[in-house]
Amino acid sequence: MKVNGRNLQMVRGDSEAITVKVTNKAGELMPLVPGDTVYFTVKDSAYTEVKLLQVVVTEFEEGVALITIRPEDTKQLPFREYVYDVQVTFENGAVKTVIPKSSFVVAEEVTYD
Repeated sequence: MKVNGRNLQMVRGDSEAITVKVTNKAGELMPLVPGDTVYFTVKDSAYTEVKLLQVVVTEFEEGVALITIRPEDTKQLPFREYVYDVQVTFENGAVKTVIPKSSFVVAEEVTYD
């Protein structure tokens, strides 16, 4: 995975993982707890409801979410740029987009096995 700011690039069909920590305005860690839900969503554009890839995380280690992308999650996606965001729905019902709309590039692969 290549990370440039919030923009991500990965090779189609690879295994990748993204760690998500939530902090407050002071930069202090706000641990994710049981009952919280983290959504990693990839779409063609922000203006469509069609999700090409969504990973939902409900279990956390030390208050941190690990978003795991499996090879089959991107295998069907054409090589190009998409958009993604990461949203958290907290157990109390509050919703916060912790990574706003950003670029998600699926790069070319050579080995298709």
